[in-house]
Amino acid sequence: MGLYSEYHRLQDEVIERAAPYPAHRFQGRGIVTCAGGPRFFTCAWVLVRVLRDVLKTALPIQVWHRGATEIDPLMRALLERHNVEVVDAGAIESSRPPSHRWALKPFAILHSRFQEVLSLDADNVPAIDPARLFEAAPYRETGAIFWPDLKPIPAESPIWEVCRVPYRDEASFESGQIVLDKARCWKALLLTMHMNECAGFYYQYVNGDKDTFHMAWRMLGQPYSMAPHPPRLMLARRADPLFAYVGPVMGQRDFDGRVILQHRNWPKFILFGKNPRYPGFAHEAKCFEFLDELARLWNGRVSALELRPPEEYSSNPAARWFRYVRVSDHERMLEFLPDQRIGYGSSDRERRWRVIPEGATSVLEILGDEFVTCRLTRQEDGVWRGRWLRYERDPVELIPWHA
Repeated sequence: MGLYSEYHRLQDEVIERAAPYPAHRFQGRGIVTCAGGPRFFTCAWVLVRVLRDVLKTALPIQVWHRGATEIDPLMRALLERHNVEVVDAGAIESSRPPSHRWALKPFAILHSRFQEVLSLDADNVPAIDPARLFEAAPYRETGAIFWPDLKPIPAESPIWEVCRVPYRDEASFESGQIVLDKARCWKALLLTMHMNECAGFYYQYVNGDKDTFHMAWRMLGQPYSMAPHPPRLMLARRADPLFAYVGPVMGQRDFDGRVILQHRNWPKFILFGKNPRYPGFAHEAKCFEFLDELARLWNGRVSALELRPPEEYSSNPAARWFRYVRVSDHERMLEFLPDQRIGYGSSDRERRWRVIPEGATSVLEILGDEFVTCRLTRQEDGVWRGRWLRYERDPVELIPWHA
């Protein structure tokens, strides 16, 4: 038995048992994006407003998420004002929503009501109405367009053996944008979904969902068109010493070499914090107008999100638990231990804590491996508030948790 024989068997089962394309389920063309949680919702808001108000696209738009803890009724209503269909992956009959966030993309493509899909990451801002991509000759020829990433999959990567694909010196896929016709690519899409359902295994060897598309198409010999130009990199206007890394934005190009898609990988748009600017970024001023508008309509929180300490960590009576909120980014539980370490929920940005007297008050500092991440002061309602000192400098709330 080979090292990956069990996964080879599962691959073969998916391929052999693939049901025919269900033509009755899908029709038309549309845009699909995934946007669960505050940060991705903020990006999706910008994307939708650019598509609808700047580029005037007539294509239907679906925004997918994984339940009420990612998009609440207000967030849904804000999107629906702009003729957007908001889809909860958990409501899809006879299908289990993917556990990993990256796996939601192939799931949404597969289950969207459209036959022809333009998948856009929420942090990807088109420069032109992307509807024209469905009319491109390469798409009509193969039924799929992919765009190149910065680096190919290396020859020594185990994924070639895992997927039984002979090594190819070719561009890997950057899946921030995909155009495909499900009728022509159905089996390859099912195989992609299978690999993402087994994310715990495949993601050891690939960088998220993007390479699963690449491998599935090659495993089946499925034709596709690859945009022939490498991405044009856009650099931030000024280097910010408080950002460890800024950009670049990946400007993906059409078959004539024009930048038509602007993938803002990192830092993504944030509602309440610092957003770097990029010279040459199309519609950037409008993007920031839309962010300002959203800040007047929404507080950056998912109202339905309920957090509590995991049961296996709740046995230490000396530990204190807090709900750690990076407003408009994310929320999670942190365990503050008596020895000034942070237990559950810690990361390289939140590793230790200390309280420092300052005059008549005290300041709570949360420290990472290399620097003080944030400084918080206790307010009358018992919540510690402040702001990150680096990167986006987004607001922070540390809310005591009581059983």
